[in-house]
Amino acid sequence: TQALAAGRNMGFMLYNTAYNDRITWKVGGFFNTGSFTDVGNPQDRLSDANGYNITARITGRPWHTTDGRRLLHLGLSYSHRFRDADLDDPDKRVRFSTPPESRLTDERLVDTGRFFSDGIDVINPELALVSGPFSLQSEYFHAFVDSEKTLQFFGGYLYASYVLTGEHRRYNPLRSIFTGVRPENNFRPFQGKWGAWEVGARLSYLDLNDGPILGGKELNITAGVNWYPFSNARVMFNYVRANLKDREEPTADDGSADIFMSRFHIFF
Repeated sequence: TQALAAGRNMGFMLYNTAYNDRITWKVGGFFNTGSFTDVGNPQDRLSDANGYNITARITGRPWHTTDGRRLLHLGLSYSHRFRDADLDDPDKRVRFSTPPESRLTDERLVDTGRFFSDGIDVINPELALVSGPFSLQSEYFHAFVDSEKTLQFFGGYLYASYVLTGEHRRYNPLRSIFTGVRPENNFRPFQGKWGAWEVGARLSYLDLNDGPILGGKELNITAGVNWYPFSNARVMFNYVRANLKDREEPTADDGSADIFMSRFHIFF
């Protein structure tokens, strides 16, 4: 989804909630300044911006128990990305690409390269369900790109998880996002307490082929284990199988990658 989702940009946002935080809405305007992966002068980033974006998101929870162990989340976002239609300046062109769900490599299995566009519209419906230790989450992205002809790219994922120790994924109603699992018993092995353990699987797909643009199609299958020894710590183990086809440059008709990752995460 990183190929189509909005990145980190400079701008402003208004947001609020309604009906006891059951509904949230957000709207913002942002310069397309880049992802801030490299630290730089904010003034330079503003002067180098290749357009600006108007983005809105609304979410609702038609079903939510007071303890948060059962809920249904629905959401929809829309973004219009204004772009400077300059055929001669490559920095004003657009590009869709993403690493294979891993930052261990800079290799981008799918990549459209840079091409001309007047603007982009992206719609993004989202759904999530929590029923005790089981959760299901999905998003879909569809981009309409105003180029020499209208191009369409799309992608999405389906993610399922189960907390083996009985806890549930927690939800922040003000931000309408999930915040992880809080163990009922912190890691104390001499007392027979081992924190919280969660298993998960994800299926994701991205299609960057339309018309003259052949950026490739990627299907990923991910399996993972999360261990929460304490409420502010997490250890993650992931395996990703990435499959690539139909990319024009460099040509890839049927490629694959196997990725093993682990991460130790402390947050506060």
